[in-house]
Amino acid sequence: MSNRLMAAILWFAAVWVGYEIVWSVAGVPRIVGPLLATVVAAFVALDPLGVYFARPTRRSVVSDQPARALPTSR
Repeated sequence: MSNRLMAAILWFAAVWVGYEIVWSVAGVPRIVGPLLATVVAAFVALDPLGVYFARPTRRSVVSDQPARALPTSR
């Protein structure tokens, strides 16, 4: 199972359970919990800002360094 999928499942469960606690104490609408959990899990899985999972770095073939001169033989 990929890290993204596992993280999304765990975030989904954590947000839903946390909202159930808020629902039982504050009396807010219960249907919002699964909806909010789905949005958070989708955000974590897609990670559009690159906050949760590091993006692979691209290595360029072209270097910013000047080429070194070849040694000359006399």
